Amino acid sequence: MTDLEQRAPRILVVRCGAVGDTVMATCVLDPILRRWPDARIEWLATPGSAGLFAGDRRVSMVHQIKHRKPPVWMSPVKRRLVQSSQSEPFRLVLNLECADYFRRFVHALRADQLVGYGDGGLSWQDRHGVENHRAVLMAAGLAGKGAMPRLVGRAPDVELPDRYVVLHPGNSHSGNDRPNIRAWPEPRWRELCLRLREAGVPVVVTGTPVETALAGRVAGAEALNLAGKTDIPGMIGLLKRAAALVVSDTGPIHVAAAVGTPIIGLYGPTRPSQTAPYGRPGQVQLLRHHLDCSPCYGTPLTKQCRDNRCMQAITVDEVLQAVIGRWNGEQSPLPMDVFEQLSTEQPC
Repeated sequence: MTDLEQRAPRILVVRCGAVGDTVMATCVLDPILRRWPDARIEWLATPGSAGLFAGDRRVSMVHQIKHRKPPVWMSPVKRRLVQSSQSEPFRLVLNLECADYFRRFVHALRADQLVGYGDGGLSWQDRHGVENHRAVLMAAGLAGKGAMPRLVGRAPDVELPDRYVVLHPGNSHSGNDRPNIRAWPEPRWRELCLRLREAGVPVVVTGTPVETALAGRVAGAEALNLAGKTDIPGMIGLLKRAAALVVSDTGPIHVAAAVGTPIIGLYGPTRPSQTAPYGRPGQVQLLRHHLDCSPCYGTPLTKQCRDNRCMQAITVDEVLQAVIGRWNGEQSPLPMDVFEQLSTEQPC
């Protein structure tokens, strides 16, 4: 047996999405390690999502790719991976990207087994992202059934109350010029913060550096504003300790789901059957109103929307009631995972 044959199997996972997309794809890690406990798992990620693995020993190396579309010969990161696979082939490559340019890249790699969307009859279906990734796992001969996203973080470098609720008022469209149709009105975030403090509930407000001003206005003097003050591993640890998280459809909602935090999700234009946090039974509660135009995300209606009635229909009273319920130890009134209940939704 050669030295190469004796080495631990080398695995590559290709998922270069935003934080939420990458969190959902972490459902593949534990099944890989159950099959090969000594596997050296490498991940191809965007710089914005690479920090999800900073404290995760399951992933031995993260390759960061800023530009997704360039072909192998124009991309130093892709080129290095192809070259290294010639001398040390991958045991398995899981391609969790749907674009043809990623398919061409992974087919240039030397690998014993290549499984992904666009190959072997696998395609992205109109269902939750985790369900799609489970199908890829099973096609690779791995235990996909029941695979769940999971993250490993660390304790944040800040002093926190013993118990607290996290409010995350921003989302990935914050700071952009286009209308932020996933946003809940800022005055309602502020009112929710004040009413929680009146009820004796400590509040922590989080956000990215771009959302610092927004978070500061929501927090005021009544809450701890940590926007821009925690890295991703610290954010994972912060959310894991929280009694509940209130958030719209954006990356932290998936982080919270992956660490078991009770979630109150504010949904309007996006389709929960595909993007709801993939949590345990009783963990997730989505507040949403079924308007005639929602969900519209990904349809022509999205670009036409200038008045996100679907988000404005969510009241402070109903969010407050849901948060206080979680604070008092009540589970979500939903008897099963929300993505299962909503799986019959059809596009607009």
